[in-house]
Amino acid sequence: MPLTDDQVRELVGRFATLDMTGWDEAAFDRAPAHLGWLPTRASAEERKRSRLYPRLWNYEDFRPGCKGESHDQYDTGLGTGLGQVARHGSDLGSEISVPVGEGEDLFLSVRAALEETLGPPSIMRGPGPLLRWRNPVRLLELEHAGGHTSLRVSPTDAVDRDEHLSSNWAEPEHTLEQLGYWQVLGRGWDWAPGGVWADDWNQFEEQLATTLGSVVRDFALLDVPDRFTVVVRTPEDLRFVQWTTFEDWTLHLQARVPDDPGPGWSEAMADLGWQPADSRDLDGLLTCDFPTVGWQEAQTAARMLVGALRSYGVPFDDLWHEVISPDVELLGIGLPTKRGGRV
Repeated sequence: MPLTDDQVRELVGRFATLDMTGWDEAAFDRAPAHLGWLPTRASAEERKRSRLYPRLWNYEDFRPGCKGESHDQYDTGLGTGLGQVARHGSDLGSEISVPVGEGEDLFLSVRAALEETLGPPSIMRGPGPLLRWRNPVRLLELEHAGGHTSLRVSPTDAVDRDEHLSSNWAEPEHTLEQLGYWQVLGRGWDWAPGGVWADDWNQFEEQLATTLGSVVRDFALLDVPDRFTVVVRTPEDLRFVQWTTFEDWTLHLQARVPDDPGPGWSEAMADLGWQPADSRDLDGLLTCDFPTVGWQEAQTAARMLVGALRSYGVPFDDLWHEVISPDVELLGIGLPTKRGGRV
């Protein structure tokens, strides 16, 4: 059964007040009791093989910072899954986490409780979305991935250091996997990771599709402006494309018709899915609307936008993008934020 509102508030309150000062063994030992967790009991078969009862179930972790160590698992009493305690001191890989449940309503309930307790998040990222509340000792994260919501606490310095290294020196795929395709920064940040530029049209189309799908899906779950416009510009002022989301999180595309489109241009754009605008306010534009945006629709939209840009005959390296609203950084869109930004 999904958690009740009272259970959500209690869970959030316990995680928000979890004291991991020092990230030493004493802090790890205190954490399960503070969270109300109990060691899981072994099965009858396990009891025959071992005299350790009760004992902790564990699993092997091979994430960055971990080397296959066994991590402790606990009964949270919530019925949503086992609580995890990964002990690596104050190093990368240490964390205390719990699955909270499935569904968007649950995510929204937990998000609201966290914001009521801790205020706005320090950073938001996606795909996910992932929301993070930062203090000098610990990062408290709420993540919604694959329809599942989870809470996690990890050491601030270790994660900050690893993300700083990734943003500057990691391979682009790893950087995007770790830092996301978009982010909104709150207060208290003295640095911000830069974007990952695409190398060519094909890579740009792939990154644009992920960005489109993530923004539309993620922002519908967040307290951000529901009108979101991004313009991809070329050195020619009247040759651009843009995409906009509306209040119901539908997606609207626009492409400027060049003054001299040349033979076959209109037919090529129609083959991509573009249509002439049906409003006088949009004269000189081609448009397309997507009532819903899943992965397939995001790929189609990206293909249309890239097809229009390529038809303008501008070099890929001359493109840049501009976010009209809200104040979000598109780390994964693949383009700089100003003209000549690749230089």
